[in-house]
Amino acid sequence: MDRIRIKDIALLAGVSTGTVDRVLHNRGNVSEKAKIKVLKALETMDYSPNILASSLAYNKNWRIAVLMPNEIKDPFWNQPKEGILRAFKALKDYGVSIDFYHFHENDIEDFTANSKNILDNNYNAVIIAPIFLNQSLNFLNKCEEKNIPYVEFNTCLDLDAPNLLCYVGQDSYHSGTLGAKLLAFGLSPGEQVMICHLEELVYNSQHLIDKENGFKEYFSNHPSLEIEVFTGHYANPYDHEGLANFFEETLKKAPNIKGIFITTSRVFHAINALKKINRGNLKMVGFDLIEENLKYLESENIDFLINQNPHKQGYLALLNVFNFLARKMTPAKLQFLPLDVVMKENVDYYTDELFDEIPIIL
Repeated sequence: MDRIRIKDIALLAGVSTGTVDRVLHNRGNVSEKAKIKVLKALETMDYSPNILASSLAYNKNWRIAVLMPNEIKDPFWNQPKEGILRAFKALKDYGVSIDFYHFHENDIEDFTANSKNILDNNYNAVIIAPIFLNQSLNFLNKCEEKNIPYVEFNTCLDLDAPNLLCYVGQDSYHSGTLGAKLLAFGLSPGEQVMICHLEELVYNSQHLIDKENGFKEYFSNHPSLEIEVFTGHYANPYDHEGLANFFEETLKKAPNIKGIFITTSRVFHAINALKKINRGNLKMVGFDLIEENLKYLESENIDFLINQNPHKQGYLALLNVFNFLARKMTPAKLQFLPLDVVMKENVDYYTDELFDEIPIIL
């Protein structure tokens, strides 16, 4: 079939080419009667826009900012970044450009400075891992004021925000209940478990709050298990000596702790600390298939890892932004990814192909 031109659509619809252009690009300023005529003409002609040709013809350049922690200390963040870059590789010829704004973990001032730079540079959209609750809400409120659409990944804040296109990531609450259920296997009545945050700003991090609530709710809903829950928090997992002392003191106070749930990818730090005090025999559950965790999963120092599909989080985040900007497609607002339970016996199925690339169809 010959390529359908805007003037062909206008001729069939009995309207101007400018009207057709406004309908195709959702620019408004079109009467309902004229819009119906154009849509009927499009249906009759089986019109499907060529996005690449359209982008080139209109010299479109979709500028997207990505605001996320750097991976210098926490290698977890390299995985969603890789996912974004894979999607960008497929989309870069369609007028997409991305700028990464990395902030240091636990550094609110760095986050705030980067978010200000984004607002000052007039981006078409933002992808954000809003790990600081209060500061993220402040930044996203300013995005609302400037009418900048955005996608959240890893942490979900206000789903009712008008300019939030979607959230892509894990259901943090249910990942907490899953962690509790995995720890509960094989425990006896009267024994204790611990949920431990290895993070400085725990209660300014919505995903950690949600995980803790889900974890505690599981045991509250299963009183017949007779398992007591302890909550622990150590701000600096890189302070190896201090972390070992923290666990030693905690286990003295609660000697019946038989299992620990680490709420981030830093479970390997807990293993290293527990080995220092000769308590490497505890049941351990944590998150994410980073190299250090996989080593301890293989040696059975970690019993279960919950895989949050971080590569796919990044990949889908950029794809959703592109579909909204270039294809005028409104994504599903809540896009939970599967929570995979990974153990020594099935880990090879995940590490052989950590990222199943989803084809981008244009």
